[in-house]
Amino acid sequence: MASSILPTKVIAGVTVVDTPLVRAAQEYARAHGDDMTFNHVMRSWLFGVIIYHKLRAKDAFPSVDLEVHALSAILHDLGWDTTGELISNDKRFEVDGAIAAKNWIKERQENGMAKDWDEHKLQLVWDAIALHTTPSIAAYKQAEVSLCGLGIVTDFQGPYSDPTQMTTWDEFNAVKAEFPRLDLAGGIRKMMCGFCKTKPQTTYGSNLFAVLLEDLANLGADTFMMAFGRKHVEGYKTDGNLSIDIMDNCIE
Repeated sequence: MASSILPTKVIAGVTVVDTPLVRAAQEYARAHGDDMTFNHVMRSWLFGVIIYHKLRAKDAFPSVDLEVHALSAILHDLGWDTTGELISNDKRFEVDGAIAAKNWIKERQENGMAKDWDEHKLQLVWDAIALHTTPSIAAYKQAEVSLCGLGIVTDFQGPYSDPTQMTTWDEFNAVKAEFPRLDLAGGIRKMMCGFCKTKPQTTYGSNLFAVLLEDLANLGADTFMMAFGRKHVEGYKTDGNLSIDIMDNCIE
């Protein structure tokens, strides 16, 4: 279904797609996230839409499937699941979230809610979520993937912080009023430190051979979470498992 004919509604002054699938995604994100996380993903979605419409008006961005973008943004932090049901012991939270989102959409395919979704759309959502903390890669992926990242960056750093510089303070504050920030920085710090404590191997590169056999998702996975571990988590060690260690110690 083309985005241009999807039903819409207005949230915080932003016109967004309003399909049963998008509404269900919001309910699912709400069920698996605390208030801080839910508000963050909703703001990220809205900022992405603001950026998209402004760039399209300038003919400066490709057309995207706005339902795909909506699900990517709304479900992008399922890897922070407060119920624990969606969190693995051995994968980066971004990968947990991508897997959970894809599985959830597949279930909606089976019950007919996402009957027009194909593997390409599923892969776009998976990529957008798995790469949302790696903007240096996501920026060069499909438009839905890069747009998801732009909205997320805007939520963290505010207006004019993303490469497009499309969001104004008035727009930012209107979205923030609808979905308060609720100590986003403190909440994320707590979340990242939790991962550094409970599954530190997902915050830095793992043994290459073990990864190839068991967990491709963590290959070369020196992540921004590592800095949280080093700064805030007592006893956190990388023990020579960083990506640079893997490369430095490769056989001649």
